Amino acid sequence: MIKANIALAASLIAFLLVGSALLAQDPPQETQQIIYDVSDAKSGITAPKAIYAPDPQYTDRARKKKIRGTVVLSIVITDKGVVRDAKVVTSLDGDLDKQALKAVGGWRFEPATKDGKPVAVRVKVEADFKLY
Repeated sequence: MIKANIALAASLIAFLLVGSALLAQDPPQETQQIIYDVSDAKSGITAPKAIYAPDPQYTDRARKKKIRGTVVLSIVITDKGVVRDAKVVTSLDGDLDKQALKAVGGWRFEPATKDGKPVAVRVKVEADFKLY
């Protein structure tokens, strides 16, 4: 029993020493990426260009109900041309909103630039649902 208590105490001391050493370290510095607003004419930002933007897919339910229209989304296009932080601004239908988010998440862009260097921008995009 005494050996078990000594081993437990030694483990606890080691845990506390390691934990306090970790706490004493500086936290990792997260680099904040500046996100520009491409609509600001004075910013000197060249707009991103879509290089891959397939249409969102209809759901069977939405097609049967003949729902059509546009979902407006706010997205960030990174300096790598990838979409992140997509949010619905103007909803059309819950299922179609999800389909729009799914489609836009896969879009790829030639990134926006400022002073010739790629930058991240926030833009609004539209995902159209049309029945032919």
